[in-house]
Amino acid sequence: MAEALSTSHSSGKGLIRRLSNRASKFASRTRRQSAATPMSREGSVGPGILRRRSDSTNTAPAADTVLYTDSDDEFHNDEMERNSIFGAESMSRDFSSGSAAPSLAGSASIIDVPAGPVVPMALVKGTFLHKISKKKKSKRLLFILEADAGKITWEKGRSTKCIYIDDIKEVRIGSDIRQYRIDYGISESEEGRFFTIFYAVPDKSRSKTMHLVAGDEETFTHWVNALDSISKHREVHMASLMAFNDHAIRAYWNGEMTKQFENRQHLPGEEEMDFPGVERVCRNLHIHMAQRDLQAKFAIADTTRTNRLNFREFQLFVREMKRREDIRLLYLHLASNSERGITLAEFMQFLRDEQGEDIDSNPSFWETRFFRSVHRTGKLRADRHDKDSIAMNEQALAAYLTSKDNFPLVRASPDYSLDRPFNEYFISSSHNTYLVGRQIADVASIEGYISTLVRGCRSVEIDCWDGSDGQPVVKHGYAMTNAISFREVINTVNKYAFVASHFPLWVSLEVHCNAPQQEVLAETMKEIFGTRLVTEPLDPSSNKLPSPSELKDRILIKVKGTHQNPEPQRNGGEPTTGRRRGNSLTSPFSKPIPCDTASIPTQFLSSPLLGPTAQPARRGTIPKRVETITEGEVHDTVSSSTSECDSEEEKRGKRRTSKIVKNLGELGVYCSGIKFHGFESAECKKSNHILSFMEGTFRKHSKASDSKLALSRHNMRYMMRVYPQYSRLSSDNFNPLMYWRRGVQMAALNWQTFDLGMQLNQAMFDGGTDQSGYVLKPESMREIRIFPDGLPVEAIGKLERQNMSFDIKVISAQQLIRPSTLPSNRTFDPYVEVEIFHTNDKRDKHDSMAGIPILTDTPLKSATSVVKENGFNPVFTHKAHFNVTTKHPELVFVKFSVKLSTDGENSSGRNATIATYTAKLNSLKQGYRTLPLLDSNGDQYLFSTLFCHIKVDPTTSVYVPKVAGGNGNEAAVGIKLKHIGRNVFNRSAANSTKSSFDKSSIDGGYSDTSQQHLI
Repeated sequence: MAEALSTSHSSGKGLIRRLSNRASKFASRTRRQSAATPMSREGSVGPGILRRRSDSTNTAPAADTVLYTDSDDEFHNDEMERNSIFGAESMSRDFSSGSAAPSLAGSASIIDVPAGPVVPMALVKGTFLHKISKKKKSKRLLFILEADAGKITWEKGRSTKCIYIDDIKEVRIGSDIRQYRIDYGISESEEGRFFTIFYAVPDKSRSKTMHLVAGDEETFTHWVNALDSISKHREVHMASLMAFNDHAIRAYWNGEMTKQFENRQHLPGEEEMDFPGVERVCRNLHIHMAQRDLQAKFAIADTTRTNRLNFREFQLFVREMKRREDIRLLYLHLASNSERGITLAEFMQFLRDEQGEDIDSNPSFWETRFFRSVHRTGKLRADRHDKDSIAMNEQALAAYLTSKDNFPLVRASPDYSLDRPFNEYFISSSHNTYLVGRQIADVASIEGYISTLVRGCRSVEIDCWDGSDGQPVVKHGYAMTNAISFREVINTVNKYAFVASHFPLWVSLEVHCNAPQQEVLAETMKEIFGTRLVTEPLDPSSNKLPSPSELKDRILIKVKGTHQNPEPQRNGGEPTTGRRRGNSLTSPFSKPIPCDTASIPTQFLSSPLLGPTAQPARRGTIPKRVETITEGEVHDTVSSSTSECDSEEEKRGKRRTSKIVKNLGELGVYCSGIKFHGFESAECKKSNHILSFMEGTFRKHSKASDSKLALSRHNMRYMMRVYPQYSRLSSDNFNPLMYWRRGVQMAALNWQTFDLGMQLNQAMFDGGTDQSGYVLKPESMREIRIFPDGLPVEAIGKLERQNMSFDIKVISAQQLIRPSTLPSNRTFDPYVEVEIFHTNDKRDKHDSMAGIPILTDTPLKSATSVVKENGFNPVFTHKAHFNVTTKHPELVFVKFSVKLSTDGENSSGRNATIATYTAKLNSLKQGYRTLPLLDSNGDQYLFSTLFCHIKVDPTTSVYVPKVAGGNGNEAAVGIKLKHIGRNVFNRSAANSTKSSFDKSSIDGGYSDTSQQHLI
């Protein structure tokens, strides 16, 4: 030992010294700050995110008590101005991305901005609460509510022990967190004092939870109500400030002066603010722009040339900040006399010709909007009956363009109905709904059902397993996830089923329970759902499915049927035994199609999707199996909806009877899961059957043209569900467009991951009647067109497609939020990328025709130039023209991505996305529209928006050549080879690791390197 010490000493630093140095370095390190407490939060006066809350505390006021109606014409001017904020008014409630359910965010009207909620003194001084840890340990801690700083703290002296109120997403109580109470071993007697705080971690996709138990009911009520009221107030207050509302600005100035003078008495004339103070105010208000631009506006406002602003000059500075140069150009174009303003006649012409609004059917409706916008600016002084004397100034035009009156998506009539059969709709669907994170070794939670249902999901999945106490549980089998009570899941589903939509909810059961616990499943659903549960058909003699409108506010069960053996149809159809050529592909139609009565060619019968015995296996090889539905079977292997379950009997050609008990199987009235044995089988001729495929199985067996035709025709009349591959362990999503274009009604996604797949799904069910969770399929997916005189000459040997031409002009962005992860030495240099997705888009590598371009199509991606050092009001004025050829113009999507340039000069796929918005093109209104922006979790920014102009030309029919060869691969080879050099040798670093927000998650197909014009 001595020798070793001597050697080390002679070689330099001794062992003891080195240990000492390491210890000192370790001690001098700054402790990593908690993710819940990012730096530079103390001065923030409000949130930047419009929190999507489900209002489980029942403390939010009713929507009709705080929101304006169309008849509310006469309001105080300041109130009208406050209601014009795009991101915080009732307009945000219309976006499914915000909340389709009553929410704290949506309920918080900005009609009146109070001075602030009254916080009980007990919370200011601090109260003791029991904090429950993951290890089921209870620790009694002093919790203090610092309302001015906007945070909750505990363990005084440890700065990391806090939660910022702006990060709180939910405060849940009662039945919504009963499962947590059970899991953490909290007694039932304490349920009335138990509450859970769900809060976001900045720039992370996951939320965190904190479970607390109050010592008495009064303390419990104080905390729940205070957190609710403060959260709403801060959102309202922040929105008012970002709208530069006079009252809010005055209140903010007074608060700053109180701090500056440290509550000392002073004269109003002594109140001044220097430039550093203005910079601090801008940072607190999330205003990010170059210092030189801020100084220029400061100099304009500094009329006294003292380098300090009094309140009057501060108001002038605010007006300079509020000015919209992009809207000014439009104003000068619309007003024949800019001094007078835009007249009512000019405004109505603008709405008709530029905005595409239907003003002729209800002109008084739009006249009211005109007066409303003028009123907001306080300029409505003349008699309203003298319409010619009223004009809209520049400020009023800006107020209109950023208000709910200029909503960017089409609206549904209040009394719309959905009268087609279920099979003719796409249905908003969730996969493994109980999971809130990864598929393996993660958390199963009731929260998964709440968050999907309040966002409008119409099909949720429940994996049912045997519970140790005889009561079934919900979990991801053998995947190292916790189990939650089936009864609590059903209670939650029943509570939130129709919060966002009154159209039917599908509950997809995957059953792994024994017979006695299956009986419990059935009885539990009957008990809790009650009359909502569909237990028998509306018309037993009907051979087609009912419509969504016929079953409003009803719950349908999707479960495997009790019997699998061929038998006559319950609905009166003829029994079918064996295969019969000539009827296997015509069976999906409700009416006979003369042109399809010919016998089916041999290659159709050899399709993997038409039967499991299409081709003999080679000697020495294992026959390939068709992976199909597994819902409803009792499995002894690792499950979820991703496992294959062919038994030895099935391999020998024998079918086994489903082990679902009769009481449970009969609940699948309109959605009875079957094992797939070919479209000509008896089960596939029942109107109430559903087929389920894992995405890989679906892709593998739908590449050949005959398989595609068989699938499409089946889905014209019957139901199908596709779910993610079992290998998607991170809960990323496939491209739903690949399955929608084949008529799949339920493309089930992992809703907890806001990647491109989920963004497309959200856009699919956003706007108009689509918010119901049901979207009517294109006509070509619902019926076959018949040409009495045969095909037109120009169509012979070709495929009919639709040519779409449209322009999207990205004009500007407003009040972008600086990411907390952006280094302080990096400038804020944004640009906007616009990308198009459609059903004939062949950029997905799993598509059988991937890489084949149509020469008439334009590139599907366009980017603006970079605007340096301006996140507050960058002006891009970038016009992108798109021309696409597609079979389904109803399924064209536009994605807007706000990104930051790494060098302030160039835009590339490597740059991080800070905000996004995706919309279906036919849901977007034309003209000048203000679009909301969403963060990486799909939550809407409170005031960050894009200002764009959309123009769509009429769709025209075109005919494109058919691809020669059996499945098109031969003809595709030559064209694909032309792109190999570009795809391989010009490879960029865009394939580096990204967050789920940036990842396309479309099997690697939709990457940022897809620059070529493909379809």
